[in-house]
Parts: sequence; structure tokens; C-alpha cells
Amino acid sequence: MRAAIVLCATAACASAGGDLVDSGGGSGSGSDASVMPDSAMPIDAFVSQCPSTDTCAAATMLGSVSGDTGNQKLTATGYRAAWYRVRVTEDDSSIGGAKLRVAAKLTSPAAVDFDVFVYVNTGSDVVECNAPTGSTTTNGNTDQVKVEWGEGTISNGNDDDRSVSIEVRPKSGQCMASYTWQLEVEGHYP
Repeated sequence: MRAAIVLCATAACASAGGDLVDSGGGSGSGSDASVMPDSAMPIDAFVSQCPSTDTCAAATMLGSVSGDTGNQKLTATGYRAAWYRVRVTEDDSSIGGAKLRVAAKLTSPAAVDFDVFVYVNTGSDVVECNAPTGSTTTNGNTDQVKVEWGEGTISNGNDDDRSVSIEVRPKSGQCMASYTWQLEVEGHYP
């Protein structure tokens, strides 16, 4: 038997993050919220398991990392969909060129699966929100996207700094505050 869904419709529920809560076990928030049994939902209704108001345009700034020196890391945690922005800087000014590299590694909790997407306009320094970039690898509950751009073995004389957008997107499972994902962004990954 499928559980009913509690739709958050009260101010108290909205202040708790507006999550959809599985009411099948009798526990959950939003006692003032309206309950809609599965049989009342249209068959093609879209039900977000992890609602969020985050957008690429208003992404949370995590900070900056060097894309061509060191291995600086930034981290974030959450339990719903999210957007972040990281400034990747070019800091190696030697005559030999070094590509700028950044990796985003997302570890999902056992009960919920999230994907990570990286967006960067490698040709110019404008924010990209539409076309994901990079190569993705998955190992168990960890997804990693690696992206590189800029000069090759010889310096190109250009400023290759870029603003990188990172999206954490729910894939499957019920989101709850106790099931958190961990995001690690590393500049100049090995």
C-alpha cells in the first residue's frame, strides 16, 4: 500500500522548509496541512520529493579556489535540491601553461540518491546555468564531476578565471533533514 502525501500548506510547515512528508507511519510534521491520498492525485502529477526555492541565478556563494595551484577545498551539506557558485581563479603565472581544473564530489546518504551537475562557460567569464559540463564518475553513493579549461602546455595570456555553478539535484528517495548529502569542491584536483 502506498503512503499518502502531506502537502505543506500552513505557515508553520512552510517555515520548516515546506517539505513533502510521508504520513504513512503516523510521524511527520504539519498536522494542519491538507492530506491528499494517492488515489486523488492525477496520474501524471509531478510531486517533488525534495522541494527547494534555490535557483542558479541566486546560487549560494561557497567561495573561491585556485584552479591551477594547490588543492583548496570548499564544502557544503544539505538534504534538498541546492545551487552553489564557486569562483575558480587562475594563479599560476609561469610561462608554462596549466589548465584550470575543478571537481565537485557529492556523497549521498544511504536512503536518498542525489546527482551533482557542474556548469561553466569555458569560453568566457559569464555565469552558465543551462548546459552541464565535465565528465561524471559514480562509485557507490558518491558522484564526482571533473571539469578543466584554459591553457595547455604554453600560457595563453588570457585570464581564465570563471564562475562555476554547481547543482545538487534529487534523483530518488524521500528527503528528510536527517539524511544529509555532503558536497566537496576541489580546485586543481590531482
